[in-house]
Formats: sequence, structure tokens, C-alpha cells
Amino acid sequence: MLFSLGISSSLFAQRSNLKSPDGFLPYPLGSRFTPHHLLVDYFQYVDHESDNVKVIQYGQTYEYRPLIAAIISSPQNMQRLDDIRLNNLRRTGTITGDIIDDSIAIVYLSFSIHGNEAAGSESSMAVLYALANGGEPYDSWLKHTVVIIDPSLNPDGYTRFSQFSNSISSIPADPRHEVREHDEPWPGGRFNHYVHDLNRDWAWQTQQETRDRVAFYLQWMPHVHADLHEMEAEASYYFAPAAQPYHPYFTTWQAEFQKIIGYNHARHFDEKGWRYYTKERFDLFYPGYGDTYPGFAGAIGMTYEQGGAAFGNKALLLDNGDTLTLADRIAHHALAALSTIEVSAQHASELTKEFALYFHNSISDPPGQINSYVIPLTNAPGKISELVALLKLNGIKCGLVKEDKNSIKGFSYASGDHASFNITKGDLLVPAAQPRSALLQALFEPEGKLSDSLTYDITAWSLPLAFGLDAYATEDFIGFTPLQDTLRTVELNDPHPVAYAIQWGSVPSTQLLVSILEHGMVARYALEPFTAKGVSYDAGTILLMRSDNERYPQFDQAVRTLVSGSVVPVSTISTGYVEIGKDLGSNYYPLVRKPEVLALSGDEVYPTSFGEVWQFFEEELHYPLHIINVSALDNMDLSRYNELVLNEGYYNFKEETLKRISDWVNNGGRLVAIGAAINSVVGKNGFSIKHTDKANPDSMQLAENTTPKTYSSGARDFITEDIQGAIFKTEMDKSNPLSFGLGQTYWTLKTNLASYSWLKDDQNALYLGDDPMYFGFAGAKALEKIDRTLVAGEESHGNGTIVYLVDNPLFRSFWNNGKVLFSNVLFF
Repeated sequence: MLFSLGISSSLFAQRSNLKSPDGFLPYPLGSRFTPHHLLVDYFQYVDHESDNVKVIQYGQTYEYRPLIAAIISSPQNMQRLDDIRLNNLRRTGTITGDIIDDSIAIVYLSFSIHGNEAAGSESSMAVLYALANGGEPYDSWLKHTVVIIDPSLNPDGYTRFSQFSNSISSIPADPRHEVREHDEPWPGGRFNHYVHDLNRDWAWQTQQETRDRVAFYLQWMPHVHADLHEMEAEASYYFAPAAQPYHPYFTTWQAEFQKIIGYNHARHFDEKGWRYYTKERFDLFYPGYGDTYPGFAGAIGMTYEQGGAAFGNKALLLDNGDTLTLADRIAHHALAALSTIEVSAQHASELTKEFALYFHNSISDPPGQINSYVIPLTNAPGKISELVALLKLNGIKCGLVKEDKNSIKGFSYASGDHASFNITKGDLLVPAAQPRSALLQALFEPEGKLSDSLTYDITAWSLPLAFGLDAYATEDFIGFTPLQDTLRTVELNDPHPVAYAIQWGSVPSTQLLVSILEHGMVARYALEPFTAKGVSYDAGTILLMRSDNERYPQFDQAVRTLVSGSVVPVSTISTGYVEIGKDLGSNYYPLVRKPEVLALSGDEVYPTSFGEVWQFFEEELHYPLHIINVSALDNMDLSRYNELVLNEGYYNFKEETLKRISDWVNNGGRLVAIGAAINSVVGKNGFSIKHTDKANPDSMQLAENTTPKTYSSGARDFITEDIQGAIFKTEMDKSNPLSFGLGQTYWTLKTNLASYSWLKDDQNALYLGDDPMYFGFAGAKALEKIDRTLVAGEESHGNGTIVYLVDNPLFRSFWNNGKVLFSNVLFF
């Protein structure tokens, strides 16, 4: 055995003047949770005292807490740290130059991306001390590794949880399940400020913490990444190798090294007599995780899970009669982290060579059959610019098609089928042959190949479908020039037009509309397509008419200032007379609603659904959202608002409350029910939405089976009746304002089996027909339930409306075309 570990063991044996966490903190490590500022203080203290440690701040949270990382290596390596980093980037092909075979493995340890899985952050101090304090075997390991310790990936959530625990926990800790210290309040410390799950966000980078962290990650491109979590308290400890399914773009080497690391962990855990398990539950498929995203960057990406989490708090009585303490959980995490460094040091030469080979193959022989992805410029420029921005954040290169080409064969994302298409010079081109090829192809594929349908997360996420883009994938190699900048599309030729026309159908379009409304201008939108002066405009086009804004001072100058530099097409219309369609003075150009939106939070609301709406307003639209707890709704004067958003949740509205909401809608309000929130109004007076009448296609009678089902078949039987995350092609009523700007096709991400009947008459904007096309996994019995069901619809109720969004359009904040749908709900 190369090293010993226990909170009171030789880990804290003092070999230098460096203080251990016990000596630095005003309490023993593991006796309570460490406030984030003290965690940062300890890391900075070690940096100051040790020449082997360099602490940097790579970003900050929404609540302005620092995101830090400690870089630790041998004195010799620390003196040439940037040379090691740049040499490693040359292995990836992202920078040019000769590669030195230095056989130094870069190991990145990420702690507590879920803030209430706080034993990880606590253990980071123990790991830092062991390495900085020095002695064998640590000094030997550091000759062959550069270790990056990210002690708290979610400081805001970690602070929310630690403050809860430290403010109410008993002394000594009360391990009984029913006491308050095991009852974390809503929304919990799992999430960041905007109540997002950061461990589902690596690929999408919708959150500031993720963007800062991934930018730092890409500066280093580690060879091994371990993501340390906690799980339900009765579980033991989970480490690599991961469960199936593995995404097919993971290499044989990546899979084999997971086993090598797992064997090393098992050896140390066996010596301690600690329970653990591998190869279950936590797979390597969805690209948004802290194990899979590094895997798509050539690393050995792994999840480690310790039983405990928020419910465990500082101590919890287990079913076997033992008490699981925070100190126990810290010891387990620290051992797994140090074992990771140990095995990486032992295999540093293999890791660096296989890492270089991974990127050589990505450039010269990329995985998959696709060689080029084409996004025509006929798409909304706002959507293209959003896609390009996300690709850049992930280090994916793109360019512009060099020349026109006709009759290319490939896959059409709009139709979901193979097609022949033409491309035009200047179309966006994303080549498969590039360093980030595996991630690119994983993000663009309509669906990955599942080796096992029992997977931990959604099974489809294709970016062209998420962004609502008319795009193509082809095996052809298409020439391109590097993309320098997004094309500007403003064309303001007439200095004194009758109207300014703004293209609708992207988040930048919504942002521009919000800016216009916030400046006090009046806007209208087109209910039907029209043609004026030979130029065609789509339904949903935003119109700033001079006649509506005569009282606005310097109207033309103000409009030009607001739209300058915009990626959204803006043009001038010189006459109200329309050749095709309705003249601009017609009632077919209603006023854009200026929403006064009330949203609900609290115990009956899904935290992430609330966070998705909250962030969309504050971070993307920069538009006010008024938030109250559900409990305050009974006393709220709804007349001050024209929209009420029911985020996903399980609401227990009183009859009087529903009556007040129904009366408010009748007087002109708009109620928006998202996902599970629809259940709170099904079958209630004033709401026509209802569940489908189909009989539950549940199980067959035992007599119809040749043999009884086995006890172990339960999980697989369940998935036949479930849709955990698949993309369905909807039918669209393109004349319905809820469909404006969505493009040729709207693909909905369905994450549950909720099924509601079509609304009556013309109220169904988006719906599923018979046997809808889909990508990803959906159980056979589940598919029977969702035929001919509603996706998005709107019913009139007196002077107001009720909007039903069956599939959450803001899911994880990455389904960008869903944001267009939600914008239609808000403004039209």
C-alpha cells in the first residue's frame, strides 16, 4: 500500500510548517461544513506557504463568489508550468508546434458541482494538504503529474447548503431521519443561483459558472478528470468503470483505463474494508456531464459518488445501525481522489501518448460517417449566430462555404430524413475533421447509438433540432474559409420609412423587441405573410410603424441606434400598400403585448423549471419578472399583471384560488401552464384541457405470457412505458401565433409521458399526429400513449387566454427554439 488515509491518520501528519485543515480552520475538518470564504482562504493560505501550489481565480458566480483552482506539481514542473500546458495543447492540435514527449499527466479533480453534495468540497482541503505537505508517495506522483483541484464548482449552491446546515444543526449532530437538519428547504443547495443543475450544463454552457469553467478547462485539456459527487445516503461508494451505455465515440483506451483506475480504487477501499460498487447506473452517454464532456475531449472522464448528500448532513443513522458521518464521507472522497493521482502518475506515459493519438485521429480520421455539416444562410441569422457562439465556447471551429454546389446527398434535419440539397457560397460549414470532432458529432447527431436503453438521462439532444435550423449532414468534404465574424443583416435604406420590419424567430429577435419596448416604442406583428415592394415578409414579422410612434422623439434615429450591429435582419418599408397580403393599416397587424409577468416559486414548484424561466427573463431578455411564493398567490392582486406563469410543479390550488385565476383570465389575463403544472387545472371549471382517453397500455395478463416475469425485469419493463428524453417532430399550425418564427419544423424535446388530448377547433399550435417521427429512446407502450396529443395550444377564455405547453420549452435552457416558442407566448 503506497499511502494511508483517514481524517485522523497520516494524511495530516505534519512534514513541514504547513497547517493542515484542522490547524487552519476554527474547528476540526468534518465537524461542520466550511463556509465558502474559509475554503478559499485555506487554498490561498497553502498557495502562499508552498512553492508547489498555485491558486488562480478563473471566474466568478452570479453571486460574485470566486471560482478558484489550485495547480499542484513538483518544484521542477511548477517552474515550467506554462510550457507543460502549451505542450499539451499542441497534442490536441489546437495550437501548432513540435510536441515534447514529457510524460506528464494532467489530472483535474472537480468537487461538489452540486452544492449540497458538500463532502466533496470539504475533502478538497484534505487532498490539497496531502499533496502540498509533501513526502512520499506524493512527491513521486507529482514528478509525473500536474494536478488541478477545483474545490467548489458551485459556490452559490454550496453556500446555500452550508449556511442551512451550520445555522440549524444540533451539537452533536442528530442522526435521526425526522429531525430538521435532514430536511433541506426549497430549492436546496444542489443548484446554482439561477437554480440550474450545473452537472447537466457542460456542453450547453447556459450558466456563467459553466462558461468560466469550460474556458479554463480548455486551456489545460487534462488527461484524467474525476467529478466527485454524493448520492442517496444508504448507498456506499461508486467509482469507475462506468455503466453502459458508453457513447460510441468513446475509444477502447478510454474504456480500458476506466478499469485500470477502478482496480486501483478497489485495492485501497478493500484494504480499508469500505464498501463500493462499479459499472452500475452512471453511464457515459449524455454529453452534458462532468464525466462525458471530458470524455469527448480525449480525457478519462469519471464520476465518483459517495452516499450521504444533503440528507446525510453531518451524521445519519443507517439501516444497518451504523452512523454515517461527514468525516467518513470526506475520507472516502479523499482516498478516491488521491488514488486517481496515483494511478495517473503510474501510467503518465501511456496517458499522454493515447491523448495525442486521440486528437491525431480526430483531425485525420474523425469518428462517424459525416464529414461536413451545412447550415444555409436562409436560416434566421439570429439562430445561426447563437449556434456559432455555442460552438466557439466549446472550441469547435466553423467556416463559410467557398462555392455553390448542387445535388449534394445527405441528412436533412428539418425533415428528419435523407435528401438531396444545394449549398450556396457563404453558408455556414462545420467540418468534422477537427480537434473537437467527437464532441461536434455527438452534439449534431440526431440520436446516438444506445448499447443499452437503461440510461441515466435524455437520449437525444441534436443542436440543429434544438435551434430549429434547416441544416444538413453529408459525407462529402466541402471546402470552406474560416469564419471571421457573424454577418450583419441590417438594411436601412429609407431614411424616413412608413415602417421598420424586424425578422422574428430567434432569441436575438426577442432581445431586440424587448429593447424596443423598454424604450417606450409601440410594435405590431404580422398575423399573415405579406409582400411589399417585391419583398416578402413572414408571419410574425415585427413592425415599428411611424403612425404608432409619432409621439416618440427622434423615432428614426432611435430605431437605428437600437438595431445597429444587430444580427437580426431589419429593413425599411416605404409604403403601407401591400401587393400580397393585408395592407399595413389592417387589423391583421395587432399590437405586441408588453408583458407584466408573474411567476411562482416555492415548495410546489420544480426548482429547475423555476430557474429556467427566471434566468430567461433576467439573463437573456433583461426584462423584469415578478416572483412570488405559491403561498402568497391567494392574497395577490392579479390585476397588476397580464400574464401568470405556472412553472412545472405539483400545485394544490384551493377551489377559491382557481376561481380567482379563472376570473382574472376572463378579464383579459393570460395563464401559461408548463409541463406538470397542467395537471393542476385538468378537469377544473373554466379549463378544457384533459388527459387522453386512451386505455393505459400497461401490462399483459399473466395468462398471455409463456412464463412469469423475473424479479430483475422490473426496470426494463418500466422503460417500455417511459420517455426519459427523446425528440419528436411535431405537426404545426403555422397560422397560429404560437408557431411564428419556429421555422420549417418544430422538434419538441419530450422528457415524460404526459399526454393531453387535442384542444378543440383551431387551438392546437403544435401537436403530435399518428406515429410521429422521433429520435432517441421511447418505450413502445409510451409511444402508444402520445399519438394524437397536444404539444402547445391556446384556448380563449372570455377576454383572456390559457396557454398549455406540455413539453417544457425552456428545458435546461439549451432548447433554443423552445425559447422562440416561449417568446411567442409572452408577446403575441
